[in-house]
Amino acid sequence: MKNGTQNYNSKVLVEMWTDFIDWDKRRKGEDSFLLKQFKESKCKKIFDACLGDGVDSIYLLKNGFDVVSNDLDKLFIKKAKQNAKKYDVKLNVTQYDWRDLDKHFKAGSFDSVICMGNSLTYLFDEKDRYKTLKNFLNILEDDGVLIIDERNYQYLLDNKKDILDKSKFRYSNKYIYCGKNVCGKPIEISDNEVKMEYTDRRNNKKAHLVLYPFKHGELLNLLEKAGFKKIIRYSDYKKGDNPTADFYQYVCLK
Repeated sequence: MKNGTQNYNSKVLVEMWTDFIDWDKRRKGEDSFLLKQFKESKCKKIFDACLGDGVDSIYLLKNGFDVVSNDLDKLFIKKAKQNAKKYDVKLNVTQYDWRDLDKHFKAGSFDSVICMGNSLTYLFDEKDRYKTLKNFLNILEDDGVLIIDERNYQYLLDNKKDILDKSKFRYSNKYIYCGKNVCGKPIEISDNEVKMEYTDRRNNKKAHLVLYPFKHGELLNLLEKAGFKKIIRYSDYKKGDNPTADFYQYVCLK
C-alpha cells in the first residue's frame, strides 16, 4: 500500500483499515464505476497498483478479471491474502516500487492500471509522482486506461482553520472510505503535508498517515504532462468538477 516515505503505525492501521473502508458501502457508493469503465474499454488484464487490504483486487477477481496486485507493505499483503481466502480467490501479488515498474513489466503489459484510495499522495516529490504516472502509462497497452483518484485536498486547504480549530470536517462517508466504527480526520494541514488521524471508536486506538495534498488541477496537469491523451474527471463518481465532492476520479486514456 505504501510507496512513499511517510510515517504511519502500520500494525494498528492494518487492523482497522477494512472497517474504515466498509467494503459493501464502498461498492454501493461506487455504483459499479470500475466495472462500467472496464466494460466500455474492453479491459481484462488489470494492474492494481495499491492492493491495501484487497478491497478492489478481490472484487475484480470475483468479477472475472485477470488482476496483478501490488503493494510494499508486508502487513497489508498478509491482510489482503487473508481476505482473499475468505472470498475464495487467489491473489497474484507483486512488491514493486511504482517508480521502478519499468524495470519489472514490459511496455503494454496491462489493459488497465488502477490506483485507488487516494494512494498517489503517498509520494511527496513531484518527480516521483511524475515518474510513477509515466510508468503507469508505459505498462498500459495502446488505448489502455488508468483509473486514479484523489481526495478533495483543496477543500482541506481552503478550510484549514475551521477544520483544525473548530473540528468542522465535512465528509459524507459515502465514497471510498465509508466505515462508521473507524473515522478519519485531518489533524495537521499545510501546503505540503496533511496528517490524517484514524480512530477506532470501539477501543480508541489511533493510527496516522501523512499525505501530500494535491491542489485543484494539480493532478490533472500532471496526468497531461505524463502523456495521457484523454482524461475525464469525475466527482464522487459523477462526471464533472464538483467542489463539494469528497473524492475525484480520473479516467485516463493512453
